[in-house]
Amino acid sequence: MKNVRDLLYIAMMATILVILGFIPAIPLGFIPVPIVLQNLGVMLAGVLLGWKKGSLSILLFYLLGMFLPAFSGSTFFAVLAGPTAGYVVAWFFVPMLVSLILKAFKTSSFIGNVIAILVGGVLFVDLLGAIYLSVYMHMPLMTSLLSNLAFIPGDTIKAVVASTIAYKFKDKLGLA
Repeated sequence: MKNVRDLLYIAMMATILVILGFIPAIPLGFIPVPIVLQNLGVMLAGVLLGWKKGSLSILLFYLLGMFLPAFSGSTFFAVLAGPTAGYVVAWFFVPMLVSLILKAFKTSSFIGNVIAILVGGVLFVDLLGAIYLSVYMHMPLMTSLLSNLAFIPGDTIKAVVASTIAYKFKDKLGLA
């Protein structure tokens, strides 16, 4: 941590994640994993804050979720005991993966942000979540993976929104 500004950004991102958790989840019916907006905040943590501050903001969010119903009406422990645990655990790694992919591009562009988020923030989370869901629900892995296709359109929109926000504000916030 270099300064108070870094701590402020970490706390603000954790706050955004908590606020997004209060927006009701949309149940799908065919799997016990709903559509939530919190992964938009996770995507933003990765693309705006980088791997260290982004991961710290996710850890702070987990800590807050131990005491508040910050996970779309649930606490951290309730989420870990349910079918969505794989997705939520994967969120911690999103800032690291997004940062690594952005470093590989060696430039901060809108398209680079979208690709980094889609690979590190969508595909990785869906893969880890599907593996855990498969084990938890005793369903074939392929069925679990295919059920995650329902998340791709919404997550793609969230990736574009996160990329747009990052592209517009990263320099203004001094995060470049």
